[in-house]
Amino acid sequence: MKVFVCPREWTFATERFTPDHMVSLQNPGADVSELRPPWVRPENHYIGYFYDVDALNHPKAPTEQDIQGLTDWLLPRCGSDSQAQFIIHCDAGLGRSTAIAYIAWSIFLGSGHEEQAFVALKESCLETQIIPNSIIVAHADKILHRNGALKKPLTAWNRRVVWRRTFR
Repeated sequence: MKVFVCPREWTFATERFTPDHMVSLQNPGADVSELRPPWVRPENHYIGYFYDVDALNHPKAPTEQDIQGLTDWLLPRCGSDSQAQFIIHCDAGLGRSTAIAYIAWSIFLGSGHEEQAFVALKESCLETQIIPNSIIVAHADKILHRNGALKKPLTAWNRRVVWRRTFR
């Protein structure tokens, strides 16, 4: 499996590989009419509509239902033998997309390999100042029955940035 995390405007500019799967994370109401490159088949393109809100109990925070649908789509595509090549993007390529890439790597590597999945996420990004959305990760941790294991590497990462929230 390969994953490239980027902002929306880079989705047509991939040169190192041609992705065959795409995850687009957009705000509700966003225009997605020209979002998918022609080399990605429609059934291999997931569009999630939710905001990059990373505050508990905020009315616009991603819901468990939002992440359940995306996780259900990723599960058969990210198995341990997956050859899928993903491009995962949101508007900036920093919050929603990095959280989803972490989930994809976690599925691919399997339970017990969350630290390696977080390292793989970081290697999938061009930006070093990633801020994976912790609400998304918390929902995925519950959905995938990881019992807090997905939260641990993200909490350690967030502790390096004083303005980021940590799990308790």
